[in-house]
Amino acid sequence: MLGYRKSAVALSAVVLPLLIAGCSSSSSGKRNGEDEATSVGGTSWILVDQGQATPAPSTTPGTAAPTPSITLPPLPTVSPSASGSATPVCTPRQNAQPIDGLTVTPGSTSAVVTWYHPGGANIVDYRITAISQDLVSGPQPQIDWVREVPLECGMVSTTVPGLQAKSHYVFSVDAVLRQDDMAREGTYTRTVARSGVVTTT
Repeated sequence: MLGYRKSAVALSAVVLPLLIAGCSSSSSGKRNGEDEATSVGGTSWILVDQGQATPAPSTTPGTAAPTPSITLPPLPTVSPSASGSATPVCTPRQNAQPIDGLTVTPGSTSAVVTWYHPGGANIVDYRITAISQDLVSGPQPQIDWVREVPLECGMVSTTVPGLQAKSHYVFSVDAVLRQDDMAREGTYTRTVARSGVVTTT
């Protein structure tokens, strides 16, 4: 028992100085002009301040959580445009094409023919006629042409006279066009609209 005590005292006499030396070597602070980083056993240690937890947001009971405010740019102001005084938009064509929308309102001895004039400097005028679809023995009736010179683009109407009551006609609209080829001069005619069979009243 006495030998055990002697060995314990001897062991504490050896270990205690080593522990004291180890604690003093691991103390923080600057030494010999170095940073707070200290080397122990060849390994560098960096001292870092311990962070703090961010407190959770809290709201007062009975009040709504605040919402972020968004500022929108002002809307552009648009002034109303004047209506009713606008001029029609023309779609001129270099060469006359078939015109849609030919309508005929027949009477007993005449008919009103309406079509769309697209405009264009190459259109000189229009020639309108009614072609009888009834069989007639002997000499055939003369086909007369009505000339119409439109002033601006848009719908154009003209009256075709000299018709027979209770008769059947096909109405045709021809455009008189200027040559658009510099090598040729003059005008030529092209049918641009034609109706179906129309019966006079």
